[in-house]
Amino acid sequence: MAKNNDEIFSLRTLSMDRDQARENLKQDTAATKERLKPSNLMAEAKGKAAQRVRKAGESAISGMKANPGITATVAATATLIAMRRPIARLMAKQKKTEPDQIEE
Repeated sequence: MAKNNDEIFSLRTLSMDRDQARENLKQDTAATKERLKPSNLMAEAKGKAAQRVRKAGESAISGMKANPGITATVAATATLIAMRRPIARLMAKQKKTEPDQIEE
């Protein structure tokens, strides 16, 4: 048993600290269970993905504003690459339908 008041006070403080730690652990466990529910995890993932997309869009727009010449060149190149087959078909049709011209 405790022999003096200091030891009793120390034991009482230790007991109160232990009770507070136990209560904190219960609260943390409940909060973790709530956070790890599938619906909450999905909502958090959606929010983070939307935030990243927004940030990427903003940086792309600022990059386009900073370099309009490069942006136009890249856009034109991408359009030509995307349209290469239709353009090739159109040119092939024109070659078939046009008669050969004789140079004078």
